[in-house]
Amino acid sequence: MAGYDEIADWYEQEFLPRSSDDAYGVDRSLRELLGPGDGTCLEVGCGTGVHAASLRTLGWTPVGVDVSAGMLRHARGRLACVRGDAERLPVRDASVDAAVAVMVHSDMPGYPDVLRETARALRPGACSSTWACTPASAVGSPTVRTRTPW
Repeated sequence: MAGYDEIADWYEQEFLPRSSDDAYGVDRSLRELLGPGDGTCLEVGCGTGVHAASLRTLGWTPVGVDVSAGMLRHARGRLACVRGDAERLPVRDASVDAAVAVMVHSDMPGYPDVLRETARALRPGACSSTWACTPASAVGSPTVRTRTPW
């Protein structure tokens, strides 16, 4: 059982409705860092799939992967998704046009491996965007936001 399986319903029904005003700037970051596109965008650690609508607004076709069956139960209505380990992504080499990882780095102990796997999955010239909210950013310090062309 993945760590988020036990809290998936709470996350969907309690946490998300309280944070729906983009308080963390995720939508803004996706617009600025990822930008518009028209191909497949892999969301690594998609959780309940709440960022799928924002990705679609930008023109992307979102596809998610997450290790938590509980979170994916909610995600299935929002995007195509599969249960899988981000350190061994269940996608072919050079098969996606873009990738995002939104506030998941602290939940993935092997994050360097996740980044390597993401790079493997991206087509040449594709871009990935990582958006991280650190404990310091919750009290006003800068967040970590990157855009990486591969």
